[in-house]
Amino acid sequence: MKKQITLTVLIAASLFTLSCCTKKSEPAKTEVKNEAPALSENWLDCTSLKSVYVDSGIFQHIGFAVPAANLAKPSIMDGVKHHVSSITLENETKPDTFMRNFANGITIDDMEIFTSSKGVSIRVPIQERIHFITLDNAMKTCKENGIMMRGHVLVWHSQTPRAFFCQDFNPGKPFVSVEEMDARQEWYIKSVLEHVTAWENANNDGKRIIYAWDIVNEALSDNATASNYLRDASSSPWFAIYNNGDFIVNAFRYANKYAPKDLLLAYNDYNEFQGEKHNGYLKIIDSILEAKNDKTLPARLDIAGMQSHNQTAWPSLSEYETCIKNFIAKGLDVQVTELDITGSWKGGNNFEKADPEAQKKTYYDYFKLYQKYRKTESTNGISGVTFWGITDETSWRGAAAPLLFKNFKTKPAYYGVIEAAE
Repeated sequence: MKKQITLTVLIAASLFTLSCCTKKSEPAKTEVKNEAPALSENWLDCTSLKSVYVDSGIFQHIGFAVPAANLAKPSIMDGVKHHVSSITLENETKPDTFMRNFANGITIDDMEIFTSSKGVSIRVPIQERIHFITLDNAMKTCKENGIMMRGHVLVWHSQTPRAFFCQDFNPGKPFVSVEEMDARQEWYIKSVLEHVTAWENANNDGKRIIYAWDIVNEALSDNATASNYLRDASSSPWFAIYNNGDFIVNAFRYANKYAPKDLLLAYNDYNEFQGEKHNGYLKIIDSILEAKNDKTLPARLDIAGMQSHNQTAWPSLSEYETCIKNFIAKGLDVQVTELDITGSWKGGNNFEKADPEAQKKTYYDYFKLYQKYRKTESTNGISGVTFWGITDETSWRGAAAPLLFKNFKTKPAYYGVIEAAE
């Protein structure tokens, strides 16, 4: 999810930003206040993000990405539960965590038979080999602190052990056939979703702790064209085996089969507003929705996830707004899943440090836009926003200062978010 932007795209986006300044489609902007407190506030003493955006009924959820290690730190959890209603574990619900116990191969003694919905029988690791301990502890902490969680992610080309795609779960062997991979995908999705539901039934009176899952993440190519918009075999083992997007639709079939009906199913990607990549996203949505009424194994898609690793001058607000409108027009709700804002891209994984006032204004403008398209009882829309991290110094783009807090003290960006709700 932390991907790069080509120089050509950046230049084009910057020019587009300038051209949009006079367009009537640009949402009206209220002047952001400049009189932020002279001294920043401790994040425990300032106005809660949750009180402004969730308790008031604007969004269903406001969230932070949190490393699992921080869940055991009361000083951090006090601030998390003060500010948000939801967390996303940064890495600990990704396949490489769940599969850590068989990532380097597995013996026949630790295997059992699984028969797929299509009647294909394969050997899979026994459930005890799946590493659920970190997830269980996280759900327990969420319950104790009165917060919920987004699950991230089930099907992804990255952070998935090669063994999962290989014969005998042996990373030194060739990839399996489409038929076996399809059965493995179903087994894995079933294992994770049913484990979570069983935990919630046993420990939370059947009420959701995890309210949404990113079922498939980042299947789109950075160099998408009208005819080739998915990652190819060079970057995605899923595509290397399937050579098409069937694995995406199938994932939403299996998720629908094994998930509770009130669990929201999401597709999630980055630079989701950008040219042919955006068009490719819409094609993925269409392909899943077309399988919605399948009589044998229907698919379900509820949420379009917009990661939104953005910059103060990119994308243009009108381009970003068009993306939101197009997703809603498909009959979906939208969740902003990984929001952070830096200065300009410098190449590689390097970004300029965000100018504090420019960052404040950008956050302000985004949150005005999010409220314009928020979900209501009668309309689809934006139901939640998650910041990808808590403080600058622990962010994956920390050198570019992309978040609302630094050393657990407020920045001007925080006040931009708060003021947008006033």
